[in-house]
Amino acid sequence: LKILEEQKDWKDDILVLLSDKKAGPREAAVYVLAAWNDVSDRPALEAALEKEKNAKVRRLLTQVLGVKEEENESPSGVLKREDLVKALHKGGKSRTLSWAFQTPFPAVHFENGEEASVEYLQAILLCYAGAGTSPGVNKDAEFLAGDLKKEEFSLYVNELFDRFMEQGAEAKKKWVLYAASIHGGNLMVKKLYRQIQEWPANARGAMACEAVNALALSPVSEALLKVDGIASKFKFRQVKAAAAKALEFAAGQLGITREELSDRIVPDLGFNERMERVFDYGARSFTVSITPELEIQVRDQEGRKLKNMPAPGKRDEEDKAARAYEEFKAMKKQLKTVAASQKQRLELALSSGRMWKKEDWVELFTKKPVMHPFAIGLIWGIYKEETLTGSFRYMEDGSFNTVDEEELELPEDAVIGLIHPIELSKEERDAWKEQLEDYEIIQPVEQLDRTVYLISEEEVGQKAVERFEGVILNDLSLIGKMQPLGWYTGSVQDAGCFYTFYREDGKLGAELHFSGTYIGGQNEEVTIEDVRFYLAGTIERGSYVYDEADDKKALLLEQVPPRYFSEIILQLSKVTASKKEQ
Repeated sequence: LKILEEQKDWKDDILVLLSDKKAGPREAAVYVLAAWNDVSDRPALEAALEKEKNAKVRRLLTQVLGVKEEENESPSGVLKREDLVKALHKGGKSRTLSWAFQTPFPAVHFENGEEASVEYLQAILLCYAGAGTSPGVNKDAEFLAGDLKKEEFSLYVNELFDRFMEQGAEAKKKWVLYAASIHGGNLMVKKLYRQIQEWPANARGAMACEAVNALALSPVSEALLKVDGIASKFKFRQVKAAAAKALEFAAGQLGITREELSDRIVPDLGFNERMERVFDYGARSFTVSITPELEIQVRDQEGRKLKNMPAPGKRDEEDKAARAYEEFKAMKKQLKTVAASQKQRLELALSSGRMWKKEDWVELFTKKPVMHPFAIGLIWGIYKEETLTGSFRYMEDGSFNTVDEEELELPEDAVIGLIHPIELSKEERDAWKEQLEDYEIIQPVEQLDRTVYLISEEEVGQKAVERFEGVILNDLSLIGKMQPLGWYTGSVQDAGCFYTFYREDGKLGAELHFSGTYIGGQNEEVTIEDVRFYLAGTIERGSYVYDEADDKKALLLEQVPPRYFSEIILQLSKVTASKKEQ
């Protein structure tokens, strides 16, 4: 296309391509003419649109010409619903679905009550089945599904997924993952997440990656939250990378960073601006709020605290109360999931030193109910060029408190991050602890009591930390502890063994050396050697690759930011806590 766009004297040849027998050349011609943007070419493009049958090229032509889609016409061209269904079935394509239709599916109705035909429902599935190697959101499928009762169609695609699983979840039918995720609702989010966890353990990492990509396209708010959790902390590197890539793509579409996307997708769980949610039983109602300890607090209409949400009674409106009670149970379960995910994210933010602009911090931590307890229970710092200039705590009344309990006005240009105890003096740390105790607040993330590790005098000028040298551990225990903390196994070398674990965080990486074991472990003892730091991306890894953070690539320990050094040593201290001997 780039070459063609530069050859404006080839216009006659390009116009001829608009009538080519193959869709590819026609599509290329439309792109080139669109790039030239010559008004005199419009009649040729309009003529091409009138006779174009290919859905993809037709959609491109309508976009270039700025033609509005008529009501009840498919996004891929001017086709009525019934014509689109026929077009999708053309050539006996429904035979590709025969594996799923050995037994009847549950009935699905249109919003007007009419039952959808098997052919109509198959047409929606054919939109995905015909997507080849790049299944994803399909406008024709959305168009056809738009008039169906969502709950019924959700059950329909859930049944499709179940049959797909029963028949071995073949890779060539991966389109089912996308159809099910996009139309399958909350239930499908749970099913996909379960498979993402199970497939890699059964040597189906590629299928798990497809499931992650599909999950990222679900319209259910919890889905992206799940993908974000996988990208932040997941046992299998291949799947974690796929989740990160899916989030990067989604963020790119919105013109924001991945971290900003992670902030945006934190759900409000139905709570209002006062951090409350009302559940109406008809005859009575109950107000629910989230405590600083991330627990649920229920009050009745008179404001009395209750131990839990009461079950519907005889005097309540049966349907209304039953629906409200089920919503409460679902919300309570989701709160647990969201709180765990955000705790994990803030642990990472604390160790990596993530920063927020004031307006972004206020939007996330003071306006989102689930994040409010984190704002109140943690100590925050104001930074200038990554240097701490002051600290504060957010109060329940919306004000900001200093360590001396004086009210603070945050500067408009403030850059805010979680304080690491390594940045505080003992006096400051003790003062903050005392303030939290006075307000009876337990920190939701270990912060002030976090153990701090500093470079010793003997380690200055060195490139390896040898504090753990000689520690003996069971290899299965070592693997089982390192992977959940975000470490990956290093390159597989001679005889199928690996001798390092590594992790990379932003610009930095850490590499732990040990005596080596086989992938998966052998239930044998291994010996820790040392840990080294390096610039992320400078070490090549793969099968039978022998690159490592050697004397040329390892950083001097004093070149490592104190916060990162402390966090890596903290993790390894926890890993080696069960050592046998040294």
